Amino acid sequence: MCQPTTPQPRPAAAIQGTLFDLDGTCVDTEHLSPLAWAAVLAEIGAKGLTASALEDALASPALRGASASTIAEHLLKSFDINYEDDPVHLVKRKRAVAVEMVANGDVDLAPLWFDGLPRAIRELELKLGAENVGLCTSNMRPIANATVDAGRLGDSFCGGRTVQEDVVDAATGLPRIKPEPDLYLLALQKLGIPSNHVAALEDSVVGVTSAKKAGVGTVLGVLNRKNNHSDESRAAKDALLSAGADLVFGTTVDAVKWIIAHAATPEDDEEVSLQILKEKEAVVRRYFEGVNQKDPAMMASCFADQVELRDMCGPSKGAPRFASAQDMADRCMEFLAAHPDCIVEFEHPPMCDREGKWVWCHWIESGHWTEESLGVAPQNTPLDVGGHTRFLLEGQDDGSQKIIKQVVYRTFSEWELSL
Repeated sequence: MCQPTTPQPRPAAAIQGTLFDLDGTCVDTEHLSPLAWAAVLAEIGAKGLTASALEDALASPALRGASASTIAEHLLKSFDINYEDDPVHLVKRKRAVAVEMVANGDVDLAPLWFDGLPRAIRELELKLGAENVGLCTSNMRPIANATVDAGRLGDSFCGGRTVQEDVVDAATGLPRIKPEPDLYLLALQKLGIPSNHVAALEDSVVGVTSAKKAGVGTVLGVLNRKNNHSDESRAAKDALLSAGADLVFGTTVDAVKWIIAHAATPEDDEEVSLQILKEKEAVVRRYFEGVNQKDPAMMASCFADQVELRDMCGPSKGAPRFASAQDMADRCMEFLAAHPDCIVEFEHPPMCDREGKWVWCHWIESGHWTEESLGVAPQNTPLDVGGHTRFLLEGQDDGSQKIIKQVVYRTFSEWELSL
């Protein structure tokens, strides 16, 4: 059995979900791309095109981690092809040919699955729950689905299959595939698990880079080579670690076994729940700290992009209003402009309710109305305001907690009453 090529520390957070790359991680389908390129280059009259010549051209170090368009331009130069059209069209044709090969049965995908991996994936699904295991690949949907079916895993990856068609750039018509983070960001959204509790398995530098950019908590590199102790394998391991992989394993099966060993247990789930409660309370504390420090950026960082505000004692009588995070901070700064010495203190500090859904607190504000704000001249009167606020927080794609709703019961300052 291949051993991991680096020590095995525990993950920073118990693993609740896993995202698999496909090519090179689950299956050895690297030969499909050269077959498709060979067919396309033959269509446009490439001279001197042989399997070995194409293999040498694609093995160029300059192409490591290169985009498909860059690879197309390199091949055109290598075979001295006068191609007057945009290389992007050549890329699109190559992708279509690859799909045709799979659809027509020209490539038998079943033997390409790494030995023992389908069974390991089933075991992982039993441990984490099938809905918490997903696929994140730069490949196209027809090829991804056909490959999964060939491994007799047609009912697997219920956590979502994220493919290149899901992240097409409207301006260029090309997919924003790895090393860009788009695929993983979408895959994390489908999975619905905080990113720090997700593991990703990748065999390439571009894949590891994509997962790290997206904020995946544990990124595992895999080699899957015939000789994991060769110079080439050692260089690949070093490259994966340099790109940010937390561990590198000899095979994907070994990586899956490590995930199973470090998957969340009921005790971990309880610990995670307590941690989330603490994170929610900390966000509310940070918001009030931003008020006391007169720091709009700190205040805005506590809110989601859109916030629902209900002021139960104001003129709106609790009717919902919606504002951006910056609007919420600006609203506070207008109040603080009129009361520059305002200090907020807690009569009861932020605390989650029994369900862990809302954070509530009792607070008082003290200070003086000494400055003009919103065109209202100061009256130099004391500030003596108190209230009760409930905050509803929700986990974000990056794993953080943000305020999405604020319900306030309070008294009003003389400045507010004069508006």
